[in-house]
Formats: sequence, structure tokens, C-alpha cells
Amino acid sequence: MKDKRSGTQVLYGLLPEQTADLQGGIWKTVEWRDPIKVDVDEAAIRQRLETEILGWTRDVGAVHASRTLDIEVVKVNDARGVKVERYPEIYICRHCRRVESVRDRNCACGQRSWQQSHFVGYHECGRLEAPRIPRCERHNQVRMEYQPTIDASKILFKCPICQTTLQRGFSYRRCPCGRRWPQRDSHALAYTVHRSASVYAPQSFVLINPGTKRRIIEITESGGPRRALTWVLNGMREDRPSERQHTTSSLVDQLVASGVSRAVAEQMAGVAASHGELTSEDDLGPLATAPHERLLQAEREAVDLALATFDGRVRVQDLISDGVPVAVRDRYTNAYPEAIQRAGLETVELADRFPVMRAVYGFTRGGTVPGAVNLNLFSGKRGRRVYADPQQSEALMFRLNPTLVARWLRQRGHDLPTAPDDRGIRATIASAIDLPDRFNEHTGQPTPGSDLLTLVHSYAHRVIRQLSVFAGVDRESLGEYLLPSHGVFFVFAAARGDFVLGGLQAVFENDLQTFLDAVVNAEHRCPLDPACERNGGACHACAHLGEPVCGHFNRYLRRGTLFGPNGYLRLVS
Repeated sequence: MKDKRSGTQVLYGLLPEQTADLQGGIWKTVEWRDPIKVDVDEAAIRQRLETEILGWTRDVGAVHASRTLDIEVVKVNDARGVKVERYPEIYICRHCRRVESVRDRNCACGQRSWQQSHFVGYHECGRLEAPRIPRCERHNQVRMEYQPTIDASKILFKCPICQTTLQRGFSYRRCPCGRRWPQRDSHALAYTVHRSASVYAPQSFVLINPGTKRRIIEITESGGPRRALTWVLNGMREDRPSERQHTTSSLVDQLVASGVSRAVAEQMAGVAASHGELTSEDDLGPLATAPHERLLQAEREAVDLALATFDGRVRVQDLISDGVPVAVRDRYTNAYPEAIQRAGLETVELADRFPVMRAVYGFTRGGTVPGAVNLNLFSGKRGRRVYADPQQSEALMFRLNPTLVARWLRQRGHDLPTAPDDRGIRATIASAIDLPDRFNEHTGQPTPGSDLLTLVHSYAHRVIRQLSVFAGVDRESLGEYLLPSHGVFFVFAAARGDFVLGGLQAVFENDLQTFLDAVVNAEHRCPLDPACERNGGACHACAHLGEPVCGHFNRYLRRGTLFGPNGYLRLVS
């Protein structure tokens, strides 16, 4: 069977052991044929995969076990495609509703008009089975009565000849894995329609992927994570961290990364310093004495920012050129900066070659709540396999005003020391943040990290909901990438195709002020209030986004962080 799908559709709709509706039938993916290996930063992939395994299993032993296995990241081979097979092989006659396991012959009623059954059996261990259909012992026939609901327990099987009731629902079937399914308190398979989210839910993450290891090496050799961090703390004034003048420590890091011993690198840096070739060491402020994990977190996010904008970033001032009409120049010079300020932002930029990779590392059956269901990881030839769709897309980068963020955190009751300038404020915020992971809903007293994540995440969802309207795309065609330690988030075009690409650029060049004013002023109340407000202030009607747009399971969201009496946007007005 031949059919065409985009890379994103294949990534989320045609994964191993997943069923799909294709050309009027139901098919199960057997394998990706000769997938192509993706050139990625293996350390970043392994670190992220270990975080995902720990989040789902809460089992440190499982993380340690994964370190003994190789990890391969692959993308679909366009020339070879994906191998699928019909599944389940259960066919119902449209004329008399007799059930057979083949469709290439006439039914006993004389007709040949078959439709495939949509019901499958599944278990949280990952097993998928075709339901076993009872047959009349006397006549060896069975009819499935019309089923108006997806409740498999109400299906009635009868003999079409003697009208004997054979069975109601599918028979009990103990899963061969032998494990008890905690959520159902049973060893048995469950039955429902194959398209149900409980049958197959891909589990994925989004990673900044520069496409080649050369980008990673270039960031490392230009001073590494520390230089990227100081670049971000200074406001990203230069296009790249490598354009900043070296300090002694950044030059030593670069030389060591290129293979020079540290002793020789320090001597060489000393010579450069004596000739006035180096600038003074960057002051990290409070980050210099912050817990080591907070410093590493700030550095990791700074490297992500450097990689995300490495191939091109367009700022508002870059739009102003000699050929721009006077009215448009006035928009870029006055209306855009004023709208950015009203939105509580420091800047909005266009990353026209945003290197993003969506990666699917496993699936769940029976639900999508971490810790409540079993995670089934994909296996490759020599270890774990991650299925990916690397893209170079377009994205808008939003950076919150650090002064307003600090005021908002203090207003929330968090003790943040004052700083004399934006650079110091950025360092102060990053030094106070312990970000909760996406697998755990924070309970108890809010922390600076949980509040900042909620603010950045809520703002990102608000932007996506408004941007989909202005860019003329579906919300599911957009994605988010959060860097909360630095008050930054990206919204990127997540699907391939001309119908998406170019939409964000058009908004940035033509309607940024109108779009930002809508983010601030458009209706923000929920149609389900007051119930929504009493239950967290975020629901599907006002703030939630579908998978895989939101990578945080729609947690750490609250409209009140933006629009409440003490909301962030109230500080601007």
C-alpha cells in the first residue's frame, strides 16, 4: 500500500506498534524501513532521555540501566518509507453484520462489502491484540450487532442462523506479560477503538538541534557555556557569543576544547592578556555564588539560546532600511517598540532558521499520566531508538522584561536582592531559580522557580492562541520552547509546508504591534468561569493546548499570572 504523509505526520501518526486510518482501512506500523541516522549532540540526547525515563518511572535504577545501552536517533527515509500491515484482520459485512477474518471473498449472505472492525485489545506493557471473536459451535458463524458507542462491553454477538446470544463484550484475556495493570487492578487486556488516546500515546520532547555537530563545537570552542551565559546576561547585544571579546577564562576554555592542555592554554592566555588582547572577566553577580545546579541550568539554557539564534536573528531595528516607506518606518521605529513595552517584553525577534527537532522516544497505553502508566521505550538494533523529525523552521523569540519579572516575583512574596542594572537583574533571577520538572505538578508553597515557570508558560500559551489567528494557522501547527531561567520562550512553526512557513515572519514584519496588543487586551476571561478559576485558572477553553504543542502536560498554567489583580501585565499598566 502506498500513501504520502509529511515528516511530522509520520512522526506522530505512523510510529512502531501504532495504528492509523489509511485509504479507508486500519493499518499498524511494522517498522520504518532503513531509517536515516540523524547527526545530533549525543550527550544532550542521552541527558534528555534519562530525564524523561526518570520522570515517567521514578526509578533511578532504570536510568542507570539505560546508560549501558547505545542510543540511535533516526528520521524517516523518504525513499523507503514506512512498512504497514492491515490490523486488526476482523471484517464486518455491511449488509448482514456477519464477522469474518478475511475480506477477499463473499459473505454468507452473498454480498462482498466489508468494513474493518475498529476495536483492539491492549495492555499497558505495550501489547496490542486483535479481539477474539466467538462463533456459534453449531453453525460456525457470528454476527456483531450494531454498536452505537465505543463501550466494548455493550457489543452483542449472536449467531445469524439460530439467533443464539454468544457473548456480550469481548472475552477476558490475560496478558501474556503476566503483569497486573495497577490502573485497572487487573491482568487482563482492555478493549476500545484503535484511535483512542488510551490505546497509543506517543511520548516526545523538543530539542534545539543545530543540524550538525559543527555548531556545538563552534559554541564550545568560542568559550563554551560560560561565554554563552555572559552573552545572555549582557542582553544578547552581539549576534553570537563568539563575537564577544575573549576573557582569560573563555580563551582557556576555547583552547582546551580544541585539544590544547590546560597548562599550556593558561600560559597562552597569559601572554594574550599581557599584550592587552583580552577583556576583563565577566562578573556573574549572584550566579557566581549560586548553587552549582542553578549555574549549570542557566548555562544550558544560554547554550540553547545561542544555538537557536546561531543561523540568523532579525531584530526590529534590522527591519529599518533605506527603502522602507515612511509610514512603515514609523511603525518599526515607534509603534513596534511601544507595543513590545506594553506587553511587558524586552524584545521580540524573528529566528528565521530555527533548528528544532521533535523526538519521540516511546509510547504509553492506558493513559498519559507520568507515574500512573508504564512507559514503553523504542528499541533499535543495539539499544534504544529515538524517532525524530529535525527541521529548520521559523520562530519568534519573546524575552520578558527582567525588571518587571523581578518586581512580579517580589510581589509574589519572593525575596530577591536588588541590582543596579538589567544585567544584574538577569543574574539575580537566574541565581534564585530551581525549576520544577514537567512531570510533577508543584504543590504547597510556590517557589521562585514554580512561579517563573508558570509565568513564562502561561505567556507562551497566550501568545500561541493569539498568534494562530494572526498567522492564519492552526494551533496544532505551532510549538513552544521554554527557557524560563532567562525569561525567554520561542514559538515556532512545527509542521512542514508553505501553509505554515512564512506566517510568523509576516506577523513580525507587518502586524507585530496589533498582535501584541491583542495578547494584552483581547478577552482573557474563561467561558467556564467561575468553575475554571476555582480549579486552577486554566482549562481547555482558555489556556490548554493539545499534544504535542505543549510539552508540559498543560501544567504550570494560570491566567491569573498574567491578568489577575496581581498579574504580570498589570505591572505595565
